Amino acid sequence: MKKLLLIVFILPLAIRLQAQTKTKQPETFSENQFINHIGKKITMCETVYSFKILNDTVTLLNMGGYYPNQRFTVVVTGHEIQLNYDDIKGKHICVTGDTSTYKKKPEVMIYHPDQIQFK
Repeated sequence: MKKLLLIVFILPLAIRLQAQTKTKQPETFSENQFINHIGKKITMCETVYSFKILNDTVTLLNMGGYYPNQRFTVVVTGHEIQLNYDDIKGKHICVTGDTSTYKKKPEVMIYHPDQIQFK
C-alpha cells in the first residue's frame, strides 16, 4: 500500500518535470545573425554600456557599445520591469524578446522581468 501511494504521488511530479524540460528555449544569437530573425523571439547576451530613459515607461539599453555604435538596443517598456539602471551599467545581461530594427540597428523589446537575466 505504501508503494502504491508513493507511486501515485511521484508519477505526476515526474511527468510535470519531464514536460518542463521539453519546453523549447529561445536560441541565443549574435548581432551578425540577428538580421535573419527579425520579428521572432530570440535571446541575445551582451554588456550594458549606457542607457537612455525616454519617459516613465520606455528606457533604451545600449548593448555592446556606446550610442550610436552599440551592437543592439534593448527597449524596456512598461511598468513591470523595475531596474536600477546605474547598477546595471557594465553588467553582462541576456534578454529574450521580440526583434525589430530602428535605423538599421537591431532592437530587442522586453516587457516583463522574466525576459532579462543577469550573468
